[in-house]
Amino acid sequence: MRRLLPSLLVALVAAAPAAAQVAAKPEDVVRVERAVTELAVAKRGAAGDVAAGRRAGEAALRKCKKGGRGWKRIRSVRVPAQRSLYTRGARTLWKELSEVAAERAALDAYRHAFERFLSRFDRPLADPVLQAGIDAWHRRIAYYEAATGFASCKTFERLLKPVRQFKENVRADYLAGDIYNKMVRFVRDSQRNAANRHWGSRYDAALDAARAQLVALGGDEGYATFFTFGHSLGV
Repeated sequence: MRRLLPSLLVALVAAAPAAAQVAAKPEDVVRVERAVTELAVAKRGAAGDVAAGRRAGEAALRKCKKGGRGWKRIRSVRVPAQRSLYTRGARTLWKELSEVAAERAALDAYRHAFERFLSRFDRPLADPVLQAGIDAWHRRIAYYEAATGFASCKTFERLLKPVRQFKENVRADYLAGDIYNKMVRFVRDSQRNAANRHWGSRYDAALDAARAQLVALGGDEGYATFFTFGHSLGV
């Protein structure tokens, strides 16, 4: 579905002038479609900010891609197997942090548009199914905040701080492996924890139900789809 969002967004932007000529529809549907139209325009207009934010994030993380205290610790390890394990873990961690940084850049660029979209519903919708979709939107943004806020060299260095050389024995393999596992699992575990706090299948279901309800109430299917997936951080 993410691949469909850019073309869907373009279609919504192109259709924006026609939004004022809404046929007789329930007020809830009209409010959602107007908010969705504005969001599509805002997201399209923020594309340059997304790109700039991603470049800035890449530049910030580049400082610890190959240098820094963490890498010095790894290079000081004289046991080849341990050094190789730490190196693989650090590369995986850095790559995944870079991916999270790109998502954070998109969130920062879209934040105002998301907040404006949600502010359109400070007065709750009358339809409980549609309102549940709005509540899911709030949860999704909270999830993004928690799941993308740690992509930095500070985090990278913190995860590499335990790196050290162990005397070669069975216990050393376990200890070095534990440090490695914490590196390679950090992003996944952090995002899983964020999902446990802020997201879940029930919110996906709420958005799907809201989409179906919008269509059932006479809403445009394209607007309904964008309401469901418009929170995507993809460009």
